[in-house]
This record gives sequence, structure tokens and C-alpha cells, in this order.
Amino acid sequence: MNGTVVRSIVLGNRPRVLTAGVVLMLLVAIAQWATVSVRPAESAQRATLRERLIFGLLAKIPSEIEFIDLVVLKVHEGKLPERLVNQTFFWARERAAPSENGSPQRPIIYFKPAMTARAKRIGVAL
Repeated sequence: MNGTVVRSIVLGNRPRVLTAGVVLMLLVAIAQWATVSVRPAESAQRATLRERLIFGLLAKIPSEIEFIDLVVLKVHEGKLPERLVNQTFFWARERAAPSENGSPQRPIIYFKPAMTARAKRIGVAL
């Protein structure tokens, strides 16, 4: 083999190796960037009690949202224990699970009367 053929074989593969190396480094950089961007922001906050009640109970109409606002107000005033609200919330969600016929109910329809009755028992008017 003459020197030109050897040189072209050795140098001919170098750009491919260099290109593969650059592509590999870019893929690693993109993977690291993607991993970092998927992490939740440190300033992200948990859902408020109001948000949990509205979304968890599927409250839609204004009167239901007004009731939830009243419940949240009573909790913030210290008149209604948040633990009692949470217990009623989870009970209503469980109660509204799909029935035998497969039609789920909105949990708010169970939460509202149950919360009113439980609050009345401890002397809180809703």
C-alpha cells in the first residue's frame, strides 16, 4: 500500500469519528437539559384547601363554589377543623365512586349536606 491510500484510510475515518463524538456529546447535553427542565420548580406550592375542594369535589356551579369558599373561610377563622373537612372530603369522594350501573356522581353532592351536618354538630353554621 502506498502512503496516500494509508493516509486516506486513517484520515478518511477521522471526520466520521469526530462527527459521531460531537453527536454523542450533543445527545448527552440534551439529555441533561431535559432532565433538569422536567424537575418541579422549587417555588412550586401545594394546592390550597380551596383548590383541593373545588377540583376534588368537582364543584362547578356558583352555589357549590360559594359553599366551598364558606367552608374554607370557617377553617381559616379557626371555627371549623381542617381535619373534619378532610374527613368529609374523602368520604364524599369515596361515596361518589362509580356505582354498579357505572355512572359516577359528583362528590360535591355528598360533601355539602354532610359537611353542613357535621359543622352543625360542633356549633358552626354553614
